[in-house]
Amino acid sequence: ILCLVSFLVKLILTFLHFTILSLSPMFLSLLVLTRHSLIILWLKPKVRETVLFSARLRLDRNNEAFQNTPNLVERYVDKIIKMMELNSEEGLLVGSDEEGGLSFEQTKRLSIAVELAASPSIIFLDEPTSGLDSRAALLVIQSLRKIAETGRTVCATIHQPSSAVFEMFDDLLLLKKGGSTVFHGELGEQSQNLIKYFEANGATLILKGENPATWMLTIQEINYDTDYAQCYLESDNSRELRLQLEEVQVNTNEAKKITFESEYASTRGERIKYMNERLRTIYMRSPSYNRSRIFLSLVISFLLGSIFLFDYQPEVMDEQYISGIFSTIFLSFIVIGILAITSVLPVMLKIRDVFYRHRAAGMLDDFPVALSLGVAEQPFLLICSTLFSIIFYFTIGLAPNFRKLVAFWGFFTFNWAIYSYFGQLFMCSVRGVQTAQILASIFIGINNFFSGLIVRPQFMTGFFQATYYMAPGHYVYEGLITTQFHDDNRTVIATIGSKFFDDLDCKKDATEVCSGTVAQFMESFFGGRFKHSNRFLDIGILAALLIVSRLLTWLALRKRNFSST
Repeated sequence: ILCLVSFLVKLILTFLHFTILSLSPMFLSLLVLTRHSLIILWLKPKVRETVLFSARLRLDRNNEAFQNTPNLVERYVDKIIKMMELNSEEGLLVGSDEEGGLSFEQTKRLSIAVELAASPSIIFLDEPTSGLDSRAALLVIQSLRKIAETGRTVCATIHQPSSAVFEMFDDLLLLKKGGSTVFHGELGEQSQNLIKYFEANGATLILKGENPATWMLTIQEINYDTDYAQCYLESDNSRELRLQLEEVQVNTNEAKKITFESEYASTRGERIKYMNERLRTIYMRSPSYNRSRIFLSLVISFLLGSIFLFDYQPEVMDEQYISGIFSTIFLSFIVIGILAITSVLPVMLKIRDVFYRHRAAGMLDDFPVALSLGVAEQPFLLICSTLFSIIFYFTIGLAPNFRKLVAFWGFFTFNWAIYSYFGQLFMCSVRGVQTAQILASIFIGINNFFSGLIVRPQFMTGFFQATYYMAPGHYVYEGLITTQFHDDNRTVIATIGSKFFDDLDCKKDATEVCSGTVAQFMESFFGGRFKHSNRFLDIGILAALLIVSRLLTWLALRKRNFSST
């Protein structure tokens, strides 16, 4: 019966999970009206929020934006958004155009705005126009031109620009295959310096209206016998540049040296504050993760608890009935645990990879992220656990006792948190989701087999004693069972020949029905290993496991890096 119930529940769970994932933006966001806000995407806050987050964490505290004037940082962000021409998009969620977010070109401008929020003196860009059409490329370069006009140096690699785009650059470093310099210097008005240089070295005259960027590449193919790299080394431009570099090396100006008082622009308290705010916002915009967890909690709790609705809280029961209660309680925390750990893995992967980029950019260190991850999960863990516990508790027919209900909720909350936090730990410790799923499967398997039902505690000897005490589910299950049934005096009729029958010293030839209490059956069923007196020990061990999981997650974020940055 237990196997059949387990199979049916898993089948329904799988169906509901995929159904909700596919319908969640529509089904779970009924109050949302616009196309852009209908599709809520993971790790995609709004445009203005993204720029503001970068400014708060990366902008030097000596910058005028952090003076005493209120909201000066917000005004600074507004200037950046205006400079990058993102005013009309500042309220949109970041994402691809197909998903209801930004277009590819808008995303490029947002990426530049995020870097500009740190007020750098120089900005390097790798092919900012690649993948864009001519109009979009022009918009991006116009934004870069505005940055350059503020006194910042902008360096960008670019391939085959249009004449309009090429005209916006002040200087050019042209390299040929192998990295040798072919030209370096100011372009001049309408690229006259570039044109005169190549024409002086035997290049074919440029045609009227011809794109200088295309022309300078074409002449090197036509005049393949001319070594333009050697021409540059012998040119006045090259000699002047070498003299300038030698002068800079000899006459070093310490006053111009860029130094920082600390590794991070913001204090640790500020980093924790802003990271907490950001993750809370992200979690609230994650229907496929959090709202689906809530919905599944409601569905699963009723499905499991309703098995006993037609024989509700009997005063007299047989062994099969009370064993079914024990098994369903076991199944409840195992199924919810599987849901918690499998759903958190892909979410944690995205958060982890974004953190790697933030760390490389000098925005964040590991501690604020590790702390914020735990804090962001807590409200949803409490909501899901509370809804599940209340519905399951009363539909399965447990004692209408407030203290017992609170005890059930407490141990169930521990279970949900442990599975979720260990899922975060696994994803931070290994490179990909597949490897993390293997670790999660091992964790689930240990809890399945060694929590005390499939293999009873009294049958775990030798090596398996260790697995019994290693399994977090053991302490959850012991707490759930003993707090509910340690003083349950309802009658359980013993089955002839069962262990419970023998423990009661019943006689097979007796004319009267042999029976005991639920508390006695619990004692017999678990071989006396599940004790109500262990409940505080169980709480302490579960709390210690949560602390250990958070510490190990912090260490994994600190020591491991699975990105190329």
